[in-house]
Amino acid sequence: MTDTLSDMELITRCIFDGDRAAWEALVKKYSRLIWNSIHKTFQIHSFSYSREDAEDMYGSVFLSLLEKDFNKLKQFRGDNACSLSTWLSIITVRMTIDYMRRDRGNLIVTPAQEDRDIWDVIPDSQYRADTLIEKKQASAHLKKSIDLLSARDRLIYDLLYNKGFSPELTAETLRLPVSIVYSRKHRIIEKIKKYIEAM
Repeated sequence: MTDTLSDMELITRCIFDGDRAAWEALVKKYSRLIWNSIHKTFQIHSFSYSREDAEDMYGSVFLSLLEKDFNKLKQFRGDNACSLSTWLSIITVRMTIDYMRRDRGNLIVTPAQEDRDIWDVIPDSQYRADTLIEKKQASAHLKKSIDLLSARDRLIYDLLYNKGFSPELTAETLRLPVSIVYSRKHRIIEKIKKYIEAM
C-alpha cells in the first residue's frame, strides 16, 4: 500500500505516525541512490576505502534521518526545486566528505580548490572601518543578487560556493552533465555581477 504514496506522504507518515512500513518504503526506494552516492563520492575524491567503510556510511546516513525522532527528515521541505532524491544525495555526499576529512590518511588526491572568481565582486579584506562597511554592503548586494537567480541556479550556486562541491560532484548530485554545470556556473557568475552592477 505504501508503494503508491508520494515522498511527502511517506515522510509525513514516518514523522507523525511512526509508520514502520512507510520508513521501510523510503529506505527501499532510496537505498540504491544513497549507496551509489557514497561510492561515487569516495571515487571522485580518490579515497581509498573498503566495503566496510561504505557500509558504515550507508548505515550512518539512514541513522541520521531516523535519530532524534526523525529530526533531520523534518528539515526536508520539497521547495527550491529540490526533490527528495537531490536532498538525500546532498546529505549523503556531505556526510561522506566529512568522513573522509576525519580520515585523511586514506585520501590519495586532494580535490581541486573551489574557484574563487565570485569574490572578485567583493572588496579586499581590510580592517579599516570604511572598507568593512563597503564589504558588508557588497555582501548584502551579493545576497540580493543570489535571491534573483532561478531556483535551480540558486541550488547550483549553493552546492558550488556554500557547500564547496566541485563541478563534477555537483553534476553527479544533481544528475546533470558536467558540461551543463560548468556552463551554468559561468552564467550564474555573470548574472550575479550584472545584478550587482545594476544596484
